[in-house]
Amino acid sequence: MNFLDAHEIVASFGAFAVFGVALIIFIETATIFGSFLPGDSLLFILGLSLSTFLDDFPLVPALAIVLLAAIAGSQTGYWTGKLMGPRLFKRRNTWFFNEGTIARTNGFFERYGARAIVLSRFVPILRALVPMFAAISGLDSRRFFKLNLIGGIAWVIGLMSAGYLLGSFELVAKNIELSVLVFVVISSLPLPIELAKEAAKRRKRR
Repeated sequence: MNFLDAHEIVASFGAFAVFGVALIIFIETATIFGSFLPGDSLLFILGLSLSTFLDDFPLVPALAIVLLAAIAGSQTGYWTGKLMGPRLFKRRNTWFFNEGTIARTNGFFERYGARAIVLSRFVPILRALVPMFAAISGLDSRRFFKLNLIGGIAWVIGLMSAGYLLGSFELVAKNIELSVLVFVVISSLPLPIELAKEAAKRRKRR
């Protein structure tokens, strides 16, 4: 199985695609090492598949299973940061774990606040890093859970539902790879747009 090809992943799992994708989504959001996995396109293609060859599997239970995996993954990342973060930063400075990283992380959350947790869902790598950094920065666990829930719902239900609805169009079904590429680009826009808005605000203040 090519773990970089979302379409091949879903096809390889066959009738167990929902559970397979849920597992991969958990790994991608819970660990930095799983950041290379194609989460966005996986969700979109799974939704599309549920409207075509996986139509025996109801949409709502599928959404619930994958959403639970996404939320659990980020919670795992948060508690990993809570438990291991302080010890890592107490060690001798390294290229990644150092005082500069702490300062940049604190600045990131001070600048974007709640939006950082929600928007990171739509950006590969940040999906795994932000929960850990949120814990290291001292973000309250209850507040993180609420933001994790909001971000998870927007990401999972948004992308899977889009794939499910678009899967009924023949043009999309015949051009799956192009459709996925276009949708992944669109789904990655929230954070760049937010960064552009923040940059514009800073220019106005000068």
